[in-house]
Amino acid sequence: MTDTEFTETLARLGLSQAALARLLDELGERQPASTTVWRWADGRSRVPIGIGALLRLLESLPADLRSDLTRKATRQ
Repeated sequence: MTDTEFTETLARLGLSQAALARLLDELGERQPASTTVWRWADGRSRVPIGIGALLRLLESLPADLRSDLTRKATRQ
């Protein structure tokens, strides 16, 4: 996933960079630093394959299930 695809996907999902970091923490991954997510979005670091796969999976879920999974991360 390119940096452009990453930022466009976050926008389609309604997730900010900070919300993605919180979501990863909730899913059992250690929350990445805000600068790490920013570097993915800016193209300074490659988006990890697993992050791209997770975002694509989230996009493929029915809207109600996706909302349930991301609700807590987007509230803060």
